[in-house]
Amino acid sequence: MLLAVAAVVALAVPPQVQIQASTRSDSGKQGRHVSVTVSTERSREVRRIPVTEEHLRTAFRNPAARDLLLRARASRLRQDSALVAYDAMAYQRISAGLGFARIGRDRLLYRSEHASRVRWQRGVGAWVDVKGARAVLPSVGGEAEDEIREEMADEVEGETPIPYYPGYEPLFIGTGRVKAEVNEKEIVHPLAEGAEAYYTYRAADSASIRLPNGNVVRIRELEVRPRTARWNYAVGSLWFDADRGQLVRAAYRLAEPLDVWAIVDEETKREGHDDEVPKWVKGMLSPMRGQIRAIAVEYGLYGGGRFWLPRLQYAEGDAQAGFMRVPFKIEQSFKYASVNGDEKLPPIRRPERPNLDSLSDSARERWRDSVRVVRRAVRDSIEKGLKPRGADCGPDGMRTSIGTRYGDDDDTGAERLRIATRIPCDVNKLATSPELPKSIFDPGEEVFDVKARDELVNEAIRLGAQPEWAPQRPRIHMGLDLMRYNRVEGPSVGARADQQFGAGYSASLLARLGFADLEPNAELTLQRTDLLRTVRVRGYNRLVSAGDWGDPLSFGSSVSALLFGRDDGMYYRASGAELTVTRTRASGAPWAEWRLFAERERAARRETTWSISGALDAPDLPVRTGQYAGGGLRLYTSRGLDPHGFRLFTDTRLEGAAGKPNGDTTQVGGSTVGYGRAAMDVTVTRGLGRRLSSALTVAGGTSAGELPPQRGWYLGGVSTVRGQAAATAAGNSFWLGRAELALETQGVRTALFGDIGWAGDRHAWREVGRPLSGAGIGASFMDGLVRFDVARGIHPGKDVRVDLYVEARF
Repeated sequence: MLLAVAAVVALAVPPQVQIQASTRSDSGKQGRHVSVTVSTERSREVRRIPVTEEHLRTAFRNPAARDLLLRARASRLRQDSALVAYDAMAYQRISAGLGFARIGRDRLLYRSEHASRVRWQRGVGAWVDVKGARAVLPSVGGEAEDEIREEMADEVEGETPIPYYPGYEPLFIGTGRVKAEVNEKEIVHPLAEGAEAYYTYRAADSASIRLPNGNVVRIRELEVRPRTARWNYAVGSLWFDADRGQLVRAAYRLAEPLDVWAIVDEETKREGHDDEVPKWVKGMLSPMRGQIRAIAVEYGLYGGGRFWLPRLQYAEGDAQAGFMRVPFKIEQSFKYASVNGDEKLPPIRRPERPNLDSLSDSARERWRDSVRVVRRAVRDSIEKGLKPRGADCGPDGMRTSIGTRYGDDDDTGAERLRIATRIPCDVNKLATSPELPKSIFDPGEEVFDVKARDELVNEAIRLGAQPEWAPQRPRIHMGLDLMRYNRVEGPSVGARADQQFGAGYSASLLARLGFADLEPNAELTLQRTDLLRTVRVRGYNRLVSAGDWGDPLSFGSSVSALLFGRDDGMYYRASGAELTVTRTRASGAPWAEWRLFAERERAARRETTWSISGALDAPDLPVRTGQYAGGGLRLYTSRGLDPHGFRLFTDTRLEGAAGKPNGDTTQVGGSTVGYGRAAMDVTVTRGLGRRLSSALTVAGGTSAGELPPQRGWYLGGVSTVRGQAAATAAGNSFWLGRAELALETQGVRTALFGDIGWAGDRHAWREVGRPLSGAGIGASFMDGLVRFDVARGIHPGKDVRVDLYVEARF
């Protein structure tokens, strides 16, 4: 699926415009730095805003900020000649997930991790001994996972992070080496020459660190704020050694998400290209954006308190292409055995190659392409058994490869770092290395110091850490994600206008019209966010689904309604205003949301029954019209990533409100009534060996006061009791159970399932009678990302129902 998206994008984007957002080394393999670049074939020049006297006058919020920036800038460009060698262990973990829903459980698509001993010496380079390496594709499994394990030994050669080398970029952004001046085609470095045109600075908190020898080191915080919000501007805090100006720690994020289509349009207009992305491609793959939510860097003092060297580096974010969301994380840590020790490293013989500086750009690229072809041919021959791995083995059971990184083509003029990588000939030993965490699915607290990292991020990246106020041009968005189909609206289309104001504020206007009911829907939202916390104020007139499970108004549910006549939503209309506060997990999915609201609720009548396979069969909701005001809380947790291990998912909902129903004769004098409701779902999955797995879901909820029908619980359908039609049972109290036993083969989980549930009056929960039930067989793809079920009702309905949906529990 991801390959298909990548192929469409590659064909659709004009060839003159290249968007790169990756972790890379100069060899083309994944490396240690976060790199985001926009470039064109016709224009390779560096682009920057000239620094004016006005920029210099307004860049510093207090006098100490200028002095701290200048000292830090000089230290960044000045190499510490006293550091001549070190011996360290380097650990790296790269993780990527995959999902469709805004709120969904964590699903791990890919993870790799490795541990290496890195010995560096000035004038020699780095000797890297790979101690452990492994990778998994838990959502796919099968041959794909076996293949990635076989290739892990080859890929790790370009992935090992080097803690320090001459020309090292201390902020974990860029291409690996320090660049003296700003280039706004990349992430605009806040310490580079010319950054005053893009940022403002304020010297803030200070602290003291007492060393074991009694010396005291003073550190000072420099707050960095962009003058305007752009995807390649950083916002956060940097701490420096107050005397030496060297970076001690940093926590920052990029000021706003990267909107790929907006950047493509901007570059196309800037360069005067005629090629444009086809509108149908934009519609299918919109939105297409990515964002880096947090970057954290922490240094430690080594060598008797003489050298600040990196101890922890971390980056997290997510990408979105249409309906697909891909959260990612990069975690690195370093532990030093010695600094400036007596060990002398043997020289590293550089591979023969032409003088690239003497070649033209095209000749240089042809030479590099030829090297890649040779490397690929060697790897393919090994995989096909034509050349055994042992052929390159030395007498010590290791094979050695020589390469270079960081230099030449990054325009610094610096010499490339020479690296010799030694890997065991028996690569099976790498996966079981004691240097790695016990399990690749573990948080890795003992290796990556998760607690210290989270404290650093939470301290520096807060809601008040924002770019300056600088309104930008509105953007209009129309795409498949704003289209839907249901029995009230029929086919419904929408358009959204987004406006960035700066200082973390933005506004959006969503307009929607259904062709069946012809009632306009609109939502006007003002929000402030730091990408981890979001506060929203919204006014709206919209269609709402009363159900607590699934998302009947999503595009995926709309496809099911259109194709199979399966519309499981219980709809009503609401007009009013709300205040929400959302806190986001590292994976990018909201895990906590508080909501205050005041709205008028009324009925939404069925306007169409048509679908391709037959009539839409769900009943209308008996709404109690009235004005309601109240609040709610939703908590979502997800624990465990191993599909063959223990995993726990919980969803808790609390809500309370008071209102005055219109024309309600049961209330004396039309007095105000109140209600409260609470529900919780718990899903546990557990592997039962290599290929068998199981899942159990239990859920329950109850209420107090006069619960209106639109806030009740409705059982039946793919999210509750499969095999029964939507809203077969309804009430102000419920309980639910679902059990599955599955056999996994090549990333496909074939499951037998049975569901049972009851909904009714909370005072009659002891008089359940015969509950709803259904059973069937289903196929789950990519760990529940896509699910296909054939279910037969047991009681009360006995029909056979076929459903296709996304983001299944199991």
